[in-house]
Amino acid sequence: DYVDRLSAIWQATWDELAISNNDFIRTTEARHLQAVEKFWQAVEAAGDIYLGNYEGLYCVGCETFYTSADLVDGLCPAHKRAPEVIKEENYFFKLSKYRDQILKHIEDNPDFIQPASKRTEIINYVKDYMTDISISRPYKGWGIKVPGNDKHVIYVWFDALINYLTTAGYGQDDEKFKTWWPCDLHVVGKDIIKFHCALWPAMLMSAGLPLPQRIFAHGHFTIDGQKISKSLGNAIDPRDIVETYGLDALRYFLLREIPFGGDGDFSIERISSRYDADLASGLGNT
Repeated sequence: DYVDRLSAIWQATWDELAISNNDFIRTTEARHLQAVEKFWQAVEAAGDIYLGNYEGLYCVGCETFYTSADLVDGLCPAHKRAPEVIKEENYFFKLSKYRDQILKHIEDNPDFIQPASKRTEIINYVKDYMTDISISRPYKGWGIKVPGNDKHVIYVWFDALINYLTTAGYGQDDEKFKTWWPCDLHVVGKDIIKFHCALWPAMLMSAGLPLPQRIFAHGHFTIDGQKISKSLGNAIDPRDIVETYGLDALRYFLLREIPFGGDGDFSIERISSRYDADLASGLGNT
């Protein structure tokens, strides 16, 4: 009921903000379950999945395992709370097997990861820190079950990345898939580039599928220099801004104030000042 309600809110928001899209997918859809099962079996057939034990620091908000070096004063850098210590039997993906192949791909394709600072970050991560990754969790009533073992569900990041293939027709429509994959570009948040620029390429290599041509990591909207986050309680609903200033004014502000690829600070005071100075007094008087 909760995710049904949120999904409807997201779709209504895109309509209200005039943000068009060709597809809207949820990971509970039958087409996605079919694609995930096919993909898992392809990776398993490549010999890249094995069962083992895992212990790590898990942030529920990020749905991500962290090392102690990733934490800031013992807290998740995004959610500012201590992660849980989790120990369990999981399936693992042989991510480290693809270290050299990923580095070669990045070297041979200089524009694969942009901006350049994020390319350097990923190269350092792959060279020095990338290890095999847990790709399942014990089944607790939610998630896509591991093919052949319904006591486990597939780790959300391994499952969610496959969305890109599902919407392109993977597992349902071979002709559509040939038309739309590989994609020209992924645009992703800078805090999830390890998944998109290291894990995702390795997954595709394992399954024998071509990689996207380019991945661009954009910055965050911030408030007083801090990332906007529901968990931190500082989120702003863009629909409220549109009610006051209008959709075009909001778009103007974001394009005028926030450089593509970098972080951009947002406040009601700043949009009000920009609106008065540029749109009312400036363009409004020409």
